[in-house]
Amino acid sequence: MTDSEGLQQRRFECLLSAVDQIVVILNGAGEVLRVNAGGASWLNTEAMLSRTFSSLFADEIAEHISSSINKALKSNEPQQLTVSMKPEHSFHWHELGLSSAQVWDTTLVAVSATELMWVARDVSVSKRNEQKLFKQAQRDPLTGAYNRRSLLTVLDHSVAQAQRYDWVCSFLLIDIDHFNQINDQYNWDTGDKVLQQFVRAMLGFQRTADFFARFSDDRFVMFLPETNQEQALLAAERVRKLAAEQQVPCIAADGSEFILNFTVSIGAASLQDAQDTPESILKRAEENLFIAKQSGTNRIEGESN
Repeated sequence: MTDSEGLQQRRFECLLSAVDQIVVILNGAGEVLRVNAGGASWLNTEAMLSRTFSSLFADEIAEHISSSINKALKSNEPQQLTVSMKPEHSFHWHELGLSSAQVWDTTLVAVSATELMWVARDVSVSKRNEQKLFKQAQRDPLTGAYNRRSLLTVLDHSVAQAQRYDWVCSFLLIDIDHFNQINDQYNWDTGDKVLQQFVRAMLGFQRTADFFARFSDDRFVMFLPETNQEQALLAAERVRKLAAEQQVPCIAADGSEFILNFTVSIGAASLQDAQDTPESILKRAEENLFIAKQSGTNRIEGESN
């Protein structure tokens, strides 16, 4: 080895010791020559040596690894792949020390015609944070129900699908009766408790295919797929009764405890024809809700056939 080659080798060794990614050196046949665990202190690097690298993975990922090795050697282009690693589905990696689920962003590059380098970066935390932010963007922070933006996205897709396949669907627009009065007579915390308890009850009530969301301060929408006008009114009546059964434990200004009951009014509307839109159906539901409120609250109102 020349002095120049020796210097390059020392630089490479220093680089490996500085990175926190898993680095695996492979020969052209895909066998493991060397492993640097990086930040993966759990990894048994010695047990990986001389093994066929792709064989360490589940079949589907192994196919991608083998294909990536061939592509990298032929094209000299980096091959990137994100893999989800779970101990229960990754027997060999579990043997090597993997004990918890991880997500890896991996890159495979051909160093020469006979050598490759595979680098894996654990992005589990960032992926979980992305999922958390995505869920937060979809949910109302007070009640945990889906928010208006999520609702409108689902309605656009679901109504278009129902029209395409000639399905039925319906909307329930639900309003907490006298909500402003509850806030004024008691306090905003009491109003929040009413909203939270109603959402908890509704999440337990809805079918798997239904979509329930907070539409505005004291209004909610339930989207009912494969539900006609008559069925929507039956569902609305069940929701009305469910709300009336709720008992919200509250604390008065003087510290005394009391139980608050509340009611809801509901306007129902159903998909009518190919020209209907989520906005037009919601408008009809709102018109029916107005009739229910004007007729004394704690009522449901729907469309006539």
